[in-house]
Order: sequence, then C-alpha cells, then structure tokens
Amino acid sequence: MIFKNRLCLSAMAGINNAEFCSKFPVGLAVLGGFSADKRSMLASKKIVWRGRREFLFEDPVNGIKEEIERFIELSDAEFAVNVRSYTDRGYIDVAEAVADYNGIIEINAHCRQPEMMELGCGQALLFDIERLCAIVEKTSEICTTSVKIRGGLDIDYAALAEKLKEHGCDMLHVDAMIVGGKADLDLIRELSGIIFTIGNNSVTSVDDARKMIECGAELVSCARAVLRDENFFTKLLEDELLSQMVVLH
Repeated sequence: MIFKNRLCLSAMAGINNAEFCSKFPVGLAVLGGFSADKRSMLASKKIVWRGRREFLFEDPVNGIKEEIERFIELSDAEFAVNVRSYTDRGYIDVAEAVADYNGIIEINAHCRQPEMMELGCGQALLFDIERLCAIVEKTSEICTTSVKIRGGLDIDYAALAEKLKEHGCDMLHVDAMIVGGKADLDLIRELSGIIFTIGNNSVTSVDDARKMIECGAELVSCARAVLRDENFFTKLLEDELLSQMVVLH
C-alpha cells in the first residue's frame, strides 16, 4: 500500500464521513469512528442523546459500505475505517467490507466514552489485550489492520505493540497523550522501532508534524486542527519531509 504523503486525517465520530474526508490532500483518511453492531450502535445513540456527535445507521455495515463507496468516488487517498463493536462479528463484517475496496480496518482501542467502555469497546480493549489480539488476528486474515491506541495509561506499550504485531497488526495509530503536556515523543520513538506507526496528538504546526516523523513515525495525523483551519494539511504539504511518499510493506 502506497501513501502519497505522510499526512493522515484521524477519525472523528459524527464528522468524518466521505464528503468531509475527501476535502483534504492526505495520504490516508480515516473514516468514522463507526459502531458496527447493534449494541455499539445503541451506545452511539446514547452518546448522541447526551449531546455528542456520532454516526447513526439502521444497518451499520451497509452504512459503512456506502461511506466507503462514496469516499472512493471523491478521493484518490488511501482510506481506513475506524470501528467499534461489542461483538467480534462486527469487526469481521467491517473487515470484509473494507477488503472489497483494498482499505484498512482501524480497530478502535482509543474511545473513552463511558457508553463504549461499558461494552468493552474503545479504550477498554487496552485492558483486555487477549481479546484485542484475538480481534486483530481475525481481521488481519481479511484485510490490512491498524489499531488506534491511547497513550498515558499504565500499560506496557512496547509489549502491547509486540503482541499486536505477532497477531497480524500492520500498523499502530498512536494518540501519544501525556498528562499536562504535549505529545509523548518518547512513546512514538519506542513504538516506531517495533511497528509501522502513525503519530498523533498536539499536531498544530509544521514543526509539530516534523517532530513526529523525526521520532520515527511513518505518518502523522491530526483531526481537530482541520476544524479550525480547513487548509491545515495544505500548509503541511509545503514541507518536503511531510510531502514524501510512504510504502506500507
């Protein structure tokens, strides 16, 4: 898989549909996050009821397929689909849909909304590594598999990366959050020595993005920055390092 540059649009639930993602000149656009089965979709509805944005589909997998198809019509970027599911079947169904279009499934081990955590989705998977690895093993047999993780937690991230890689994970998308500070670049440096890494967190300038790449990340992602400035990625592409093509082997 070839990414035309080192930039990635990170998932934003309720925002990153096909039309939104296609606006940006990135190498990788992450659609979603989406809920993939009935229980996780009910959690999404509860999240909406309390005022946050989510994607709501009567038929989650078909809704996701329609977004993929629309994105392909609008953009030449590679795409990933960020997904949460109560059941393993939800992840498998989305992986099969993604495989039809040569995309990437991004297992969401990052979301910390309580409605998702209660189902064992999102960040809860970081504390149930055996299940996370089992999910990755199943999806990686179907399509390219990424896992979105959150930093700043009391876990052994290097051991997690090694284990996920052993079970077929192709890349880690790392929200390198650190309490009270900017991105944890040491975490990016450590994990990028183990697995293909997308660096994320506190990327608000060319300098921030370059630091992620210089610490070893293959791609750098951001999300909220484009809500403040729709031309943010265009400005990053003026930098020679960030505009480089990258190959995922």
